[in-house]
Amino acid sequence: MRKELVHIVLLLMLAVCACGCANKFRQIKFTSIALESVSPSGLKALDAVLDLGIDNPAPSFNLRDIRGDLMKDTVNVAHFTAEDVAIAGKTSKVYRVPVRGSVGKGLSLLDLAYLARSTDMSQYTVNLYARAYMGEIGKDLAFEGIPLESLMNSKE
Repeated sequence: MRKELVHIVLLLMLAVCACGCANKFRQIKFTSIALESVSPSGLKALDAVLDLGIDNPAPSFNLRDIRGDLMKDTVNVAHFTAEDVAIAGKTSKVYRVPVRGSVGKGLSLLDLAYLARSTDMSQYTVNLYARAYMGEIGKDLAFEGIPLESLMNSKE
C-alpha cells in the first residue's frame, strides 16, 4: 500500500512538471528573422540561410521537422524546410538556420522575384511548424499568421 502511494505521488509530480514545461513551450516566440544569404537551386527552388531569433523561456530542446510557408494574402508563395536546430534553454538568441525553399504551386522564381520587389510587406505572413524534443518526448509547435513585416523589422 505504501509503495503504491509513493508511485502515485511520483506520477502526480511528473504530471505537474510536464504541465509546467508545456506552459513554457506555449511562451516560445519567434522574435526576428533576417535573410543572411540566398542562392537559386534549379528553376523552382532556392537555398538560403536565415538568422532566426527565438525567445525561449523553456528548458533546452531540439527543433526537428521544421517547415513553413510564406503566404501573400491567401496564396502560398513559398514552402520551406530547415535543418534541425538545438535551442538553448531560458535564453533569447539568434540562430543561423540553413533553409531549403521551393516556390509555391503555379509560381516561378521570376514570379517570386517580382513579388519580392514589393515594399509592402504587410500583405505577407509566415506559418512555422516544428516539433520540439526534450530527450525522446516531443511536442508539436505551430506559429501561424506571423506578420512578415514584424519579423523583418525586429531587432535582437
